[in-house]
Amino acid sequence: MTNEERGDLPPEGDSPEELRVQRSEEEVEVGVREREAGSVNVRKSVRTDREEVRVPKRREEVEIERVPAGEGSGETPDAEIGEDEVVVQVFEEEVVVSKRVVLKEEIRLRKRVVEEEEVVEVDLRKEEVEIDDQTTHGERRGERR
Repeated sequence: MTNEERGDLPPEGDSPEELRVQRSEEEVEVGVREREAGSVNVRKSVRTDREEVRVPKRREEVEIERVPAGEGSGETPDAEIGEDEVVVQVFEEEVVVSKRVVLKEEIRLRKRVVEEEEVVEVDLRKEEVEIDDQTTHGERRGERR
C-alpha cells in the first residue's frame, strides 16, 4: 500500500509542503543543412598558334627564242613591213587562304548528388536521481519488509 492509498499525503498540488524534483536528460537531434562547398569555373581563352602550310602552285613562263633566218629561206612574197602586236597571256596560281570555325569538342558539366554517411559522436547529459529512503514508519528497527 502506498502513502497515497493510506491517506498519509494529500492529493498532488494541495499541500504547500509538497516538494517536486524534476529529472531531465539531453536527447540528440541530428540533421543536415546545405552549405556551399566550392565551385567549378570553366573559362575559355583563345590561343593563336602559327602554322606553316606548304602549298604547291604553278605558273607559266614565256620563253623567247630568236632564231636567225637561215640561208636559203628566201623572201616571203606577201609579207609586208608594218606594225604588229601579239599578246600571249601568262597565268600563275596564287595561294588563297580561308579559315572556318570547326566545332572540336563540347564540355558538359553536370552536378550529381552523392550520398554518404558520417558518424558523429555526441556527449549527452542526463540527470539521475537516487533516493535513499531511511524512514521507518510503523516498523520496528531491524525488521524488513
